[in-house]
Amino acid sequence: MSHLLNRSLHLHVGARVVQGTLHPAWSRGKVLARSYHVFGPSTLDIDVSVVEDDPEESFGDAVGAVISKLDSTASTRRAHLNVVLADSRVHYDVVSGDYGASSDRQLMAIANACIVEVLGDRAQQQIVRWQLQPDRRHLLISSIDTEEVETIVQAASRLQLRLNSLQPDLCSQWNQYSNRLPDGTGVFAVVCGSHLLAVYALKGSIIALTCCHCFADDVAGGLQARLHPIDEQVDRLLASIGQAAKDVPAFLLVVSDQSSCPITERWALIRAPEGSV
Repeated sequence: MSHLLNRSLHLHVGARVVQGTLHPAWSRGKVLARSYHVFGPSTLDIDVSVVEDDPEESFGDAVGAVISKLDSTASTRRAHLNVVLADSRVHYDVVSGDYGASSDRQLMAIANACIVEVLGDRAQQQIVRWQLQPDRRHLLISSIDTEEVETIVQAASRLQLRLNSLQPDLCSQWNQYSNRLPDGTGVFAVVCGSHLLAVYALKGSIIALTCCHCFADDVAGGLQARLHPIDEQVDRLLASIGQAAKDVPAFLLVVSDQSSCPITERWALIRAPEGSV
């Protein structure tokens, strides 16, 4: 089989921008082509690192534009498509309970009920997923807009791409970097554009989370004497579960390698490749 058929195309869908990279079969690190496209309007937070060029285009238009531009540089036909959605496009929740004897069907019912409780009638337009944590006492729940998923599936079919995966930023970055938490315990946070999602993990299980808007450019310089908004949000998360910040063994923050994100000295900074966050 020709190596052309094994190329991988990676899309990162932010609040207002789609970024794409095309990779050859033999090297995930080598990039054959890059592209990005701004779209809107959106009720989601704005990716402040990208200049708004054409705010009238839709989510689907942007996906198609990015893939078409990549294809004009190097063929994308039959490439394996991997899509990551910014956490600002996803609703998350963590619920606790004794799930040791629960069936998959029971856990799905719990996840659906949680999404309905928060989103109300909008829950009908959501695709809900859940993951039982290793401690079997915490259920991580996420939901994604059905229309957005269908847009990606249809684009893949129309452009002869093989949709290999579609997952939120948190899942993508957690799978890659969570092994840096000592004994699986600590705060793990992801910043994408102006959006923060932070979780507290205990021995490999995510037991609590929080999210907020955080505009890094509002704080100038390097280390800050006062608390950064990221720290304030995370400290509130820790307080909600009775955890003292001084007892947390690690604070990991994943950001794009192109982002400027001033932080306090508690954080170990991980700069992910451009377009992966």
